[in-house]
Amino acid sequence: MPSLSKGLLIAIEGIDGSGKSTLAHNLFTLLHSKQYSVLLTKEPGDTALGKKIRELVQTQTIPLATKSEYLLFAADRAQHFSELIIPALTQKKIIISDRLSDSSLAYQGYGRGLELERLHQINQWAMNDTTPNLTIFVRVPVDTALERVTKRSELSVFEKKHFLEKVANGFEMLYKNRTNVIIVDGTQSPDILTINAHNAFEQWINNVNLHV
Repeated sequence: MPSLSKGLLIAIEGIDGSGKSTLAHNLFTLLHSKQYSVLLTKEPGDTALGKKIRELVQTQTIPLATKSEYLLFAADRAQHFSELIIPALTQKKIIISDRLSDSSLAYQGYGRGLELERLHQINQWAMNDTTPNLTIFVRVPVDTALERVTKRSELSVFEKKHFLEKVANGFEMLYKNRTNVIIVDGTQSPDILTINAHNAFEQWINNVNLHV
C-alpha cells in the first residue's frame, strides 16, 4: 500500500453537469485499486445533517434568502469537516470531495453576488482553517452541462442557464492564478477524463514528494 507523509484533501469542482461527480467516483475507484487509503465524500449531504440541508437548498420549497442559502451550506461544511474530513486527514487518507468551499465562492459569491471575502472567512472557520491540497476543476461549456442535466432530471434552482453562466465565470476567475489547481476537459468521455485526471494527480503527488 502506498504510504503518505500526511493526509491529502482533493476537491473536485465544476458546474452542475460538468461530470465532476462521475470523475470523483472514478478517481476514487482507481486510487483504491492502487492500494491508496482513500475516502470519497461530497458537499452538501454526506452527513445526516447534510442530507437534510441538501434537500432544503436544492428544492427551496421554503424560499431562502441568499445569505440563508449560503449559511446552510456553511453549516453542512462545518459538520462535514468535523465528522468526516478532519478525522480522515488525521488517519493520513486521501480524501476526494465532490465539491468544497470553492463551490460556495462560485455559486453564492459570483452567482448570487455575496461578498467573496466574507464567504472565504466563514468557509475557513467552518473548515478549521483547512484548505484543499489540490483542486481538480472540470471545465465544460454551459450549454453542454445543461444538455446533460436536463436529460437526467428536472432542473434545480442552481441549474438555470443565466445563473450557471455566472457560476462558470466565477470558477474561471477563482482559478486564474491558482497554482494548486488541475484543469481537465469535461467534454471528454468519463474514461479519458479519469485517466487524464489520475495522470495529473500522480505527477503532482510525485512533485510535492508526499510518499514515505
